[in-house]
Amino acid sequence: MKNTFTALADGGNTFTRRWGTKNTVVDPYITGYHFTKWAYLPAKISESVGSTGVGDVSGIGAGQIKRILESACLSVTIPGSVLNKTEFNGLGNIRWSAPTNVDVDNNTTMRFLETSGLPISSIAHGWIRMIRDYKTGASLLVSNDDYTKSNYAGTVYYWTTEPNGRVVEFSSCMTGVFPLRDPSDQFGHDITAYDKLEIDIDFNVDYMWREGWTKTHCQNYADSYHSAGTSAVQNYGSDDSTEG
Repeated sequence: MKNTFTALADGGNTFTRRWGTKNTVVDPYITGYHFTKWAYLPAKISESVGSTGVGDVSGIGAGQIKRILESACLSVTIPGSVLNKTEFNGLGNIRWSAPTNVDVDNNTTMRFLETSGLPISSIAHGWIRMIRDYKTGASLLVSNDDYTKSNYAGTVYYWTTEPNGRVVEFSSCMTGVFPLRDPSDQFGHDITAYDKLEIDIDFNVDYMWREGWTKTHCQNYADSYHSAGTSAVQNYGSDDSTEG
């Protein structure tokens, strides 16, 4: 059991629910420290994204697409689950219930910061166009073994950390991920309105895994991100890195 909530489990200070510094410490869960890792993307996504003519992404590779989605991600709304029940009536209409099934949501929404060159819009447009072309209504995955789920759906890990950005708190792995919305409607503008553009994209999710192995993978990714990030920050202002 983690020391930061031992006082809760021991029943300490159940009256005021105000916690101390050492003997009755309870560290709250702080939101906002979240990260994503696109572990798998369809092999042909780079070809489809690069050939759309949308934005400045010609020649983009799958690895670059992954890093763009990871770096530009501002928020994530993950699937939830509801335990459904059925009710039974007794004498005098006294009611009691029993569980029936778990209803798991199969959508996630991610918000991305769009930049000049339109990489986020280009990725969503090219990915959806690969699945179903806008002009013909048919998939662009045309060879005999092309149209299979591994060629249009991806896998993304999502985790949150303590405020140190390294110790994983919540961890998950979402599989069967593909976009459900092309955000072209976000590019209608008003001459009197000037602002940044943040794009919400809905994705399908077949499974959201929350197992021991998901936390192991997420912790490995968190260690890698933290190491690279702190190293880059420490190099700011050095002779070979004068810009952030």
